[in-house]
Amino acid sequence: MTTRPENFSLTGELAEFITGTTPADLPDAVIDDARWRLMDTIGVALAGSRLDYAQAVNEVMAECGGPAEATVIGSAQRLPAPSAAFVNAALAHGPDYDDTHSVSMVHISCLAVPAALAVAERIGATGSSLMTALVVAAETGLRIGAAAPNRFHNRGFHATGVVGPFTAAAAAGRLLGLSPIQVTDALGLAGSQSSGLLQGLHDGSWVKRLHPAWSVQAGIISALLAGRGFIGPSEVLEGSWGLYAVLLAGDDEGVHAADVVKDLGRQWLLPDTTYKPYSCGAWNHSSMDAVMTIMRSEGLSHEDVQRIDITVPMECIPIVCEPRAAKVHPASPYHMKFSLPYSVAIVAVLGQAGADDYTADVLANPQIAQLAARIHCHGDPDMAPENFPARAKVTTRNSRRYTCAVPAQRGGPGNPNSADDHRAKFLANAAPTLGRGRAGELADAIEDIWAAPDLSRLTSLLAT
Repeated sequence: MTTRPENFSLTGELAEFITGTTPADLPDAVIDDARWRLMDTIGVALAGSRLDYAQAVNEVMAECGGPAEATVIGSAQRLPAPSAAFVNAALAHGPDYDDTHSVSMVHISCLAVPAALAVAERIGATGSSLMTALVVAAETGLRIGAAAPNRFHNRGFHATGVVGPFTAAAAAGRLLGLSPIQVTDALGLAGSQSSGLLQGLHDGSWVKRLHPAWSVQAGIISALLAGRGFIGPSEVLEGSWGLYAVLLAGDDEGVHAADVVKDLGRQWLLPDTTYKPYSCGAWNHSSMDAVMTIMRSEGLSHEDVQRIDITVPMECIPIVCEPRAAKVHPASPYHMKFSLPYSVAIVAVLGQAGADDYTADVLANPQIAQLAARIHCHGDPDMAPENFPARAKVTTRNSRRYTCAVPAQRGGPGNPNSADDHRAKFLANAAPTLGRGRAGELADAIEDIWAAPDLSRLTSLLAT
């Protein structure tokens, strides 16, 4: 028999928070925000269900078989909860239209929503139980990432894939009614599956779309195993061979492990997570808005532009600006999403950059390609990365210069969305899959989810 340490340390404190938080403990503002997270994520997943990669993901998981426990978004399929969560997480992250926390650099809702939704449907949970699990799971993942701000990305790890198994294990453990010791085990098991390499950003391949999928499947299975007595390490985060020591070895300056549980249950990170206004990497958005502000205010078209200079935090440069040759000549429509020059050019030429705008036709558009080649990125070491800021300078063909600064990305805490903004984005993503009327019904069901006695209304509207 394994002897338990008296002090469960960081992992144990997280487990106590996950199991002990009640719906009544959640502030109204957190509940309201979580409803928008649910709506935003489901909308993006419905958009993802229309994209080229979705069929392969659906077919492979359907071939794995198993009981029909949970709904696949935008499909008639029902799969085992871990498999449904796998598909839904891939759909929710694939368009790269999902929310991003600027400190942890985690796409948290594509993890928390699919994990909580699948397990909640499996067990027949109420709406408030679903939402409480969503919130505690999101807080778990965000805090694990925020304790090492930007550090995982700097090592070439996708932070979403690193914290994803913990997030899903928290959601599943909460909904399955596991004890604090069992959730500690689940988190310990989940930690051995933390991963996600960012090499795909350099060549436009699709693997990043699967990082949340593998994560939520692994986290749910970890919780199921822990519920059956499978023991995991109790110091998976801060142990000498734990998450931070291994993945961030030698990077002591960037790790603040104690912050994982600092003000836990009193300070909430989820509402500080930025919703995306465009279907591409978060580091692009403020630059896109800055350029569009200049063009609209000055009445410019893309044909008037001689050159655009974009200044961003240094952390942005290796993600969406370099290597320059790859960013101005992306290899695929998906590759365009992680090119700041190309994304700015897309919105400047098309006037939009939604989930259905990153296509082969857009990649072949000579006007967009020519403008992208005239867009140059510059890193400012004094520009803090929080809130994804950017400055733009547009030089016209008649040598006029215009500048605009966006200190906080639209959709974030410094530049928040309205309720109308949230609903408009959802309908734009959902209506092409479900139809306008059904999409509106689904939006209403999501807004009413906290009081729902079960999830039947919601899940019946998710399927085509």
